[in-house]
Amino acid sequence: MLPNETSNGLENAAEEGDGRSVVPGGSGARTVTAVRGRLVWFCDDPFLVGTGAAMRHEKDGLLICVDGRIAYSGPYQDGIGRVPEGVKVVDYRHCVITPGFVDSHVHYTQVGMVASYGEKLINWLDKFVYPEGMKYSDKKYAEEGAELFCKELLRNGTTTALVFTSTYPHSVDVLFDRAAKYGMRIAAGKVLMDRNAPEALLDRSVEEAMEQTRGLIDKWHNKAGTRNVYAVMPRFPLACTRDMLTEAGRLWEEYPSVLMHSHIAENADEVFEGRKLFPECRTYLDVLDDHGLLRAGTVLAHGVHLTLGELDTCHRTGAAIAHCPTSNLFLGSGLFRLRDATTPSRPVTVGLATDVGGGTSLSMLTTMNEAYKVGALDGNPIDAVRLFYLATLGSARAMRMDHQIGSLQRGHEADFVVLDPRATPLLEKRTRTGDGSIEDVLFALALLGDAEAVEATYVAGRRVHQRGRKEEKATWSDFPFAWSRYDWKSGSWIPDQVVATTRGWRLPAIDAFAGGLHCVYNDPTDLLHWTVFTKKDDRPGTWSKPESLGVRSHASVALAPYHDLLYCFYSRDGKICWKSRDDQMAKPWGPEREIPGLSSQQPPAVTAYNDDLHVLAVDGERRMHWNTYHSSTGAWSGWEPWKDGNGDIVKGGWPSIAAYAGRLYVVYSPGADADVRWTARDPGGEWWRHRDLEGTAGTGQPRIAHYNGLLYAIGSWWESGKYQETWWAQQGVDVPEWTTPRSITQIRTGSFSGNGLTAYHGQLYTAYFTG
Repeated sequence: MLPNETSNGLENAAEEGDGRSVVPGGSGARTVTAVRGRLVWFCDDPFLVGTGAAMRHEKDGLLICVDGRIAYSGPYQDGIGRVPEGVKVVDYRHCVITPGFVDSHVHYTQVGMVASYGEKLINWLDKFVYPEGMKYSDKKYAEEGAELFCKELLRNGTTTALVFTSTYPHSVDVLFDRAAKYGMRIAAGKVLMDRNAPEALLDRSVEEAMEQTRGLIDKWHNKAGTRNVYAVMPRFPLACTRDMLTEAGRLWEEYPSVLMHSHIAENADEVFEGRKLFPECRTYLDVLDDHGLLRAGTVLAHGVHLTLGELDTCHRTGAAIAHCPTSNLFLGSGLFRLRDATTPSRPVTVGLATDVGGGTSLSMLTTMNEAYKVGALDGNPIDAVRLFYLATLGSARAMRMDHQIGSLQRGHEADFVVLDPRATPLLEKRTRTGDGSIEDVLFALALLGDAEAVEATYVAGRRVHQRGRKEEKATWSDFPFAWSRYDWKSGSWIPDQVVATTRGWRLPAIDAFAGGLHCVYNDPTDLLHWTVFTKKDDRPGTWSKPESLGVRSHASVALAPYHDLLYCFYSRDGKICWKSRDDQMAKPWGPEREIPGLSSQQPPAVTAYNDDLHVLAVDGERRMHWNTYHSSTGAWSGWEPWKDGNGDIVKGGWPSIAAYAGRLYVVYSPGADADVRWTARDPGGEWWRHRDLEGTAGTGQPRIAHYNGLLYAIGSWWESGKYQETWWAQQGVDVPEWTTPRSITQIRTGSFSGNGLTAYHGQLYTAYFTG
């Protein structure tokens, strides 16, 4: 049963305009989406078990999504009683609803040169691909490309993709950041390439390439609050030396949960040159196998010219193939032999891929069209059931994500696409005169459909694209603001207090100043806003109307009162900036100022301690640095690396600092799968040994604050980007050990958010974005 199925507390459900409702309840607000339509999904591989056994079809189906996951998929009449009161069911009965498309190979750095005159692969790379790739050395150009790419995927119904970037690390950063904005599950990685390309595009050394890749894995892979997955990406054997391939294999051994993605046997000339470069290898595919780069989690693009023996190797190792029919035709590379790859006697996992910019469309429907034609030319035309399988569950299996995406099964992430068989006059005529079977409708959509046939795209239960709308409001960055407080006397937190008119994402910063509880947060466009909560006596408090600070930040912010001013710190375009304001509420925030000398994409941590303002920031390699400011001089001391007792620079992310009991405390996240770490020091003393706050693995953005004689910590557990629950812990002055983290069941912190924490008006407050 779904949570909150009774009518208690549901009369105040807040509708979001796309079928979503924020439903309050005793265990925290939940976001519920319900849609009705013709449901189609897969539970097995039709190449192995046949189409009838593999496909599930509900002619009048109902899909119920709770907090980003599918809670029910089945007949409408059986499920309508499960829809909570106050939740509107969106009617798509004229449409077909399938899992969101999964593109198993695509280049976001090639969207600017798609449909460039083809020639042959190697000449095309030199003439168009590599020059376009070098433009991504400009971060602004990369940001524009990533934004367009994500929007175009969603416009075409694609909710997950395995994406090639460029050799520049920031090309990975901006893609993952944009994917997180829309809530997409994206797999990507820095391209590894050290020969046979323009020098400006090559890695300067294998060692630097590995260091950059490790940093990106630690920064982004399964990052709390996102759905990002990292992939080790040697471009292809012709562009990589033996040393590069060897170290890539070792790196994958070090991080086995990431994917490995490369190109192989796309072009006959490529195979010939590869055999010359690696004469010691028995086959071209063995180049990757001999360097430890073939196993489950390997996705190989193209595979057009793989021999039967090499397909045997794929089966033996578990390596998958991304079938790229549009690209293979455009560049004249050849016809991928899908029948040979999927033979039941030794099947190879195969997914479908657009391969833009060799492919000429980001539409998976268009790509199905081309896959059918390639099969027909090879004497193996592919039916609609198998085409849609390849574009959904097949690609998810290739990427080891079939337990999360590619299906409408209960428990899967609620990514789905609504396809309209009446989208164009021709398509409507074709489906109206067909035999009416689901197989016939799917085939017409595959052969005649494109982005125009996509009525709507949903990511984690949120509609992120609606046909005909220039901009869809309900992105992953659009959540209602909420707050809660802990009362020492009652020993409990109050349930989510939702402020539906205030919306945004990331972690809102809060602190008490001049009689108010001040909050600065990122709105859905990352424009910073400021609001103040005021409370007198036992009367309910109120939040002021938010005001813009006039600046944008692609990270959360930090607040701290110091010497009669309130300071706000944020990262903008890699620069650490700050503003301040006094206690006169009518006066605006002061001008923006910069702390020079350090580039950072993460929010700094800040607190007043020992008459100075202390700032802790993280650089691009996840190394931490301290700086201090004194108001009497108006000068910063300068950035100094933070070193542990062994003299090593401390690495991690998302730090929080607080003054407590005469000491300065720090907590930070060392990595996605590790416990939060903490340390402290006395005035003028050395930092204590860094220790784990046990039981907090998977926390992305911990925060600390002192209240009523104790130090409190708060954070949210996550698993592969899925919200788990918010935790809190505390420690005292005399016993500097944290209590076992406990769940706060009354509140619900939304994805890609976190909890601001501070004491105000005799109680402990937290602020966050819910849903």
